[in-house]
Amino acid sequence: MKPLVIRHSSLVAAIAAAAAIATTGCDKETRLNSNLEETQANLIVAALLDAGISAHKSPGDEGAWNVEVAQSRFAEAANLLEKKGLPRRAYNGVGEVFKKSGMVSSPSEERIRFMDALAQDLARTISGIDGVLDARVHIVLPENDPFARNALPSSAAVAIRARYDADLADYIPSIKGLVKNAIEGLAFEKISVTVFQDPPPQKR
Repeated sequence: MKPLVIRHSSLVAAIAAAAAIATTGCDKETRLNSNLEETQANLIVAALLDAGISAHKSPGDEGAWNVEVAQSRFAEAANLLEKKGLPRRAYNGVGEVFKKSGMVSSPSEERIRFMDALAQDLARTISGIDGVLDARVHIVLPENDPFARNALPSSAAVAIRARYDADLADYIPSIKGLVKNAIEGLAFEKISVTVFQDPPPQKR
């Protein structure tokens, strides 16, 4: 019987493969996000898979969803989601803010709640534009005296966090038009839109 000969290169390859299998088996999963809507969970999993990071969603409490990744790639996954603006910020629109309840609010409180709800509705719409990672809308509606001669004008400011490679210049007039049409009595020139561009990813 001929002696069994194992070449050095084959032995090294076998050891490396065994080590990889062992490492994979020991790489426990950890929860990256929790209590998400299913749409948000799907977006996160898709973004991670596109980047080569293994991830999956699992059912959470009361219809919510969680996203799990390997512990060894947790930091990488968290940084990636931060750059992509995921998960998206939750917005409470007019329908949520003004749900029926037993509480009685003063006219001033109702007005403030309405302004906040309207701002969130606008921010949610603007966040849906391609290249926009997040948006915030700030509305100022002065309580003018109807008999006063010099009434203070209403105004609105839109702050947008954009992807590093997104060019939103052509969208600015449309965004201003959207805000103007949503707020009664708001003049076009009293709307400001500021875009904050994310820095490009660092080359490795």
